Amino acid sequence: APRTDFAVATRNLPRFKLSQRDLIFFIDMWIVLACLWATRLFTGTLDPGVGVFGLTTFVVLVVPKSARDRLGPNVLDDVGPIFRRICIAYAAGSATIAIADKGWTRVLLLVSASTALTLMGGRAVAYKIERVLRRQRNGSRVLVVGGGVIARRVISTLGQHPEYGLEVVGAADDDPQLPSGELGAPILGGLHEVPRLVRAHGIHIVIVAFCSSNQGNMVDVIRSAMMNGAQGWVVPRLFELGSRPYSGDHLWGMPMMRLQTPARSRPEWALKRAFDFVLAGIGVFLLWPVMALIAAAVLVESGRPLLFKQRRLGLNGREFNIVKFRTMKVVDESVSGMEWAADDNRVTRVGRVLRATNLDELPQLFNILAGQMSIVGPRPERPHFVQLFSGMYPNYGSRHRFPAGMTGWAQVHGLIGDTSIEDRIAFDNYYIENWSLAQDMKILAKSVVVQLRKWGR
Repeated sequence: APRTDFAVATRNLPRFKLSQRDLIFFIDMWIVLACLWATRLFTGTLDPGVGVFGLTTFVVLVVPKSARDRLGPNVLDDVGPIFRRICIAYAAGSATIAIADKGWTRVLLLVSASTALTLMGGRAVAYKIERVLRRQRNGSRVLVVGGGVIARRVISTLGQHPEYGLEVVGAADDDPQLPSGELGAPILGGLHEVPRLVRAHGIHIVIVAFCSSNQGNMVDVIRSAMMNGAQGWVVPRLFELGSRPYSGDHLWGMPMMRLQTPARSRPEWALKRAFDFVLAGIGVFLLWPVMALIAAAVLVESGRPLLFKQRRLGLNGREFNIVKFRTMKVVDESVSGMEWAADDNRVTRVGRVLRATNLDELPQLFNILAGQMSIVGPRPERPHFVQLFSGMYPNYGSRHRFPAGMTGWAQVHGLIGDTSIEDRIAFDNYYIENWSLAQDMKILAKSVVVQLRKWGR
């Protein structure tokens, strides 16, 4: 499996990516602080409304790094996002003034307007500096996936416009329509060689431009390239007809869609592990009396062992022992590992209650503390069924790009037990591709609601 720690994941990222968002972050931060300081200086006080405005601006604008990395950065693209976020901060400040009955709405309005204008001015300066730097230094290395007229247009455009700061190293396609001379760049290999080419040539960006190769094979190849540190951009199909832009970016008039950076390569990935550890620790601390009572009930009814352990596959297909409270009569794991659904004749009376309430899952908090699982993620499966489903469904193995979870996007939509495997795969892979901490919070909240309804029934 490819290494995915942050240092390796960012090693080959384009230099302008590492500077553009960070530069905007520091400029935004100092502008907001300067506006708050100026308000304090000229009014002699910082009323609660202005203070809440500043705090909210940091939360919705500065800390999330609201500016995107763009091929062609332009301050006009930032006007809408800045205006919307400043309006949110202004609303929070106004509400504070109304509730506290202290402060001046006119001062808050002036601070909001000046902050918005100064932020746009700061970003205009940052983007100008970025364009100058791109012209003056060696470009980020680009591999174009495609060998036809669209790929030729991409290669020609990047050669004629050094302000993008992108240097085409070559192209990759299984069946290129144009020879290297007409294409404008050497053909370095086929589609399956893209991950190797990314590593061998130090590629920073992969641009997919209507490759002739099989589209199903392309997904895994581009994912692998991005896991090796490359950004992914795609020329959308039928872009000539016009559509709402996916990323608001273009390459000299050609719409471009930026692919999501793999979740495990993002800086915020470390927060997921911290979130898991803290929440699981709190859960063990608060729920140990409940777990002790369950253990006692299992012991009284059917004796030892109290816990049920079973081999499951998690991140990158690694095996681990998942732990649950035992709900069935003891049999050899070679039998239980081959059962798709529980045999009702073996379920104990206490086990029926635990299964109905999902309380048998509580020991998995220790799997989370050990780093074998996450709070939110695809549910882990037994090796026998992983092998079976991987042969039946091509995308099943993609679920193992992500840590297994106690709950997940598929589970909160009722895809548990004897339900469609194909639907589970679709939900799990959608979650992985669109992962965010906010999405985890949403799934966790929905899981609580689903569980409360289950207990109510």
